[in-house]
Amino acid sequence: MTALASPFTGKVVSLEEVDDDVFSQRVMGDGVAVLPREGRVVAPIAGTVGKLFEGGHGFAIETPDGLQVLVHVGLETVHLKGDGFTVKVSEGVEVDVGDEMVTVDLDRMQELGIDMVSPVVVISGQEVTVSASDEVSAGDPLLETH
Repeated sequence: MTALASPFTGKVVSLEEVDDDVFSQRVMGDGVAVLPREGRVVAPIAGTVGKLFEGGHGFAIETPDGLQVLVHVGLETVHLKGDGFTVKVSEGVEVDVGDEMVTVDLDRMQELGIDMVSPVVVISGQEVTVSASDEVSAGDPLLETH
């Protein structure tokens, strides 16, 4: 079992409530989402940044034992091409739980009408249990894999 920390401070939202079929139907994997109240996005697990999406709207981290976690910052944020995002890491770097990965300007996202519900999904196939209830702070327990 591996514990995953919340990458965000905000409200916990079930994947079924995410307005994107890829996430709500668990096409990518199981997990949960968070509606951020702060723009700081941190690493949910220690590992290697395997993928950093251009513009900073998402990233994947892989642990040495093969666990892969995808964090997608907001929905439909790919078309922003980095507008409102500041990337703090690069692909291939080692990160620890709580390391700052990206910052997002939540006021800018509101101006643009972006749904900021942000999925945190285990993409390597493990089943998960949500360990957070309603509100979380960045770094708080969020998910456990089994």
